[in-house]
Amino acid sequence: MTAAFAIPAPPAARPVTIRPAPRREPPFDDELPLGHHTGRLDQPLPFDAPQPIEASLRLVRAMPPATRQGQQPSADPALWGRRLLIGIIECAAGHRPLQQFSTLLSPAVARGLGIDFERAAIRRRRHWLHDATVRTVHASEPAPGVAELCATLSVGPRARAVAIRLEECHGRWRCVLLQVG
Repeated sequence: MTAAFAIPAPPAARPVTIRPAPRREPPFDDELPLGHHTGRLDQPLPFDAPQPIEASLRLVRAMPPATRQGQQPSADPALWGRRLLIGIIECAAGHRPLQQFSTLLSPAVARGLGIDFERAAIRRRRHWLHDATVRTVHASEPAPGVAELCATLSVGPRARAVAIRLEECHGRWRCVLLQVG
């Protein structure tokens, strides 16, 4: 048994109307006239009007020069190292991503820590650093722009040693060597 389907005839041809497409993005703030708000809940930004380029160049010239290579960073290396160790412990516990330390660690140190944390995750175990606490941090500066730190960590009933080498990079300390025993 076959059924026949009726195909409707096409509708009568209507004239085609071309309309311009609306803007898909709102205008940028600098494209709007001063004092104009785009929506009823919009408020003006709390910034001053942009300055001409000459004024901003004067500001740049008035700023003090950046720290030169070989000058000491202003931060105390022992305090900086303690904060770095606390941050690494927070990374091991999963409370903080390791990428937050990308400017504080050399690429080799960051890669080594990442691999170490991944190994623990693959084994489905916590990294041994996850519940460590920083006991002591001692710093020495053998050369300008270089600091060497030794620290002890408490991990349960055990004590573990840490050696850190910091070097000055753009006026800040950067960890270039980290050895945890």
